[in-house]
Amino acid sequence: MAAAVPISVCSTPGRKAIAIALAALGAMALVRLAGLSSDAAPSQYPTQPSRLANMFLCQQPAARVTTAALEGSARGTCVMVLAGAGKLSVGLEDPKRDVIVSLSACDLYNASRDADSTELAGGATLSARNIFLSGTYALAPGAIMTASRYLATHASPADNPYARLAVPSYSECTRNNYKLDKQTTETVTPGVYCGGIEVAGGATLNLEPGVYVLDQGNFAVSGPGTVIGAGVTIILTSRNGSSYGTVDIRGGSTIAITAPVDGAAGGIPGIAIWIDEHAPPAGAFLDGGNTQNINGALYLPSRWVRYSGGSPSGTRCSQLVALTVAFTGNSYFRHDCAGAGVSNPAPPPLLPE
Repeated sequence: MAAAVPISVCSTPGRKAIAIALAALGAMALVRLAGLSSDAAPSQYPTQPSRLANMFLCQQPAARVTTAALEGSARGTCVMVLAGAGKLSVGLEDPKRDVIVSLSACDLYNASRDADSTELAGGATLSARNIFLSGTYALAPGAIMTASRYLATHASPADNPYARLAVPSYSECTRNNYKLDKQTTETVTPGVYCGGIEVAGGATLNLEPGVYVLDQGNFAVSGPGTVIGAGVTIILTSRNGSSYGTVDIRGGSTIAITAPVDGAAGGIPGIAIWIDEHAPPAGAFLDGGNTQNINGALYLPSRWVRYSGGSPSGTRCSQLVALTVAFTGNSYFRHDCAGAGVSNPAPPPLLPE
């Protein structure tokens, strides 16, 4: 059964020091210390909630969570890890950076049942509305994980909301090994781009609305390249089942892509970038930083994703669904997705009444 409580986990000066400080304040609260496994039994200390929050940024008083309460809440998933064995990490690849991952008013799911399958490096911050973990978590000293409503460990994995998607049939190549560089600007139309799309050397690529099928090739953008498109779906696949491409967006690039909305004349509603689920596991890199703003779903079900992107102002409706995720830099998600066509899973069914 899942354990679910409102929670904010933080670094503190030590169990004994906290006990002494809290004993002077006088109410009851549930405190979980940074650096402890989520399997460890939490300790109860006397506290005054408002003063405690300011002093230690620790979790709110414990509460029972019912399935009905969760089902009645607004749905909105921003990050979903599909692997039954794997990891979601924040800041582990560069522990010298204090990485911030913000899921504004939306949820995080991690289907991995492994112990400590959600891991934060020291100085890292992860915040979401609800956090549903099929395994447990580990926080290094100085890391903060906050769920504004509920955190659940050992939760049942949620269903993949895009499991029924099928790559549409497509015709012969529109272009082969398309590459734009040398500060060139070009506008292209939907079609089949055999060998992929590459933008580099300060070039700017404008995408007309519709579906772009990248057959056996990458979607690669290196700084200071720019890709702009509204009403766009990019699909990476392979007509012969081999040589699948991947996504490779590097720092210094500018990405402004928005998926088609419900009722759009072209494209797949809600889907911005999609790698065929038949592709074998491999890496994908979305490291564009605050100039990487992709509104719609990034559906990369067979990819180990390294992610750093989004901005508080430029990100409106964003969703990442992948095999595993490593957040390597500040990342921002929102779920203002009314009419955007993005799909969301139901809350996990096995929560304590």
